[in-house]
Amino acid sequence: MSTISRTGNLAAAPELRQGESGPYTYARVIVTDRIRQADDSWTDGPAIAYNVAVSGSQAENLVAAAESGGNIRVTFTGTYRVTEYVDNEGGTRIQHEVRATDIGASFRGQRVQVVRPGGTS
Repeated sequence: MSTISRTGNLAAAPELRQGESGPYTYARVIVTDRIRQADDSWTDGPAIAYNVAVSGSQAENLVAAAESGGNIRVTFTGTYRVTEYVDNEGGTRIQHEVRATDIGASFRGQRVQVVRPGGTS
């Protein structure tokens, strides 16, 4: 496994779940890279979906932010694994999985308000 850091938009609001070790969620984050062409112009690359596992207070905060802001733009870092599988139609698919060590809202293109627990600054 390797470590990855990416920024993209939530595909949908993640759902908070409770496990033996506390709260967790799975977020699907869509990332589209800009690709420089030979003539120095730019184009959008293919959209890549990352399945990001988030736990603890980060999961609670991510779900709360998505519930109030919709498909927000997030930045995540974590251990990265790519797996290949065969879908129901027999086609080969690739899955991008990340176990997040850190996730937060991006300031680009959206307004973000940060409030510390207890109201301290």
